[in-house]
Amino acid sequence: MKSRASLLLSASLLTALLLSVALTPRAAVAQAPTSHPVRVRAKLSGFDLSTKSGKSANQIGGASRDLGTPRIYAPASAKDYSLNPTFQWATPDGATQVTFRLSTINGIELYKTTTSATSLAYPADAPPLKPGMTYRWTIVPENDMLGGAPAPVTLMIVDGAERAAIQAALASSTDPASVFVDHRIWYDAIAAYNTALDKNPDNQTARLGRATLFNSIPATQSLADADWKLIP
Repeated sequence: MKSRASLLLSASLLTALLLSVALTPRAAVAQAPTSHPVRVRAKLSGFDLSTKSGKSANQIGGASRDLGTPRIYAPASAKDYSLNPTFQWATPDGATQVTFRLSTINGIELYKTTTSATSLAYPADAPPLKPGMTYRWTIVPENDMLGGAPAPVTLMIVDGAERAAIQAALASSTDPASVFVDHRIWYDAIAAYNTALDKNPDNQTARLGRATLFNSIPATQSLADADWKLIP
């Protein structure tokens, strides 16, 4: 009788053990936290043509300038297609008046204006910009407490075969931003994305494209972060 009771007890223990093993994975799966895919931020290259393309346009000698210095939202040296490009920047308090200045590469001033905005579309009645020419621009804050003007950046207007290729691509495309990105034309790519988002703020394709473009240079990293936060 004892032998039979021992066998029955052993069988009961074995059954309980098997049930415990069978149920353990299910419990672990049920309690596992839900994981979310991590979005990889792409970084495009080739937009900053300067030898210091790894540094912000507001850096000198590898060290950041005064934290109060206005920031130019552009590469240190970039290409442009439009003859009326749009320039963007930021000031520490967001409302300080600045003087926008554009000059030839030799330092001859072509245009200047005072504004409290943080962007400027080059006016049609300003001295015309010409394909094949290189220009410099910067902003000078009226308040010297802001740390002075950031280092000028250069803008090169494409010409010749490159300009013809872009013109042909634009004529056959419904997505001008992608054309400018493919040709590494900074100013026009940003302008095209801005236009698309002004028309439809929920255009996630345009927002993702702009975020990726902003992510390509240090000077616009904060703008990239702001766009990424709005992408589901």
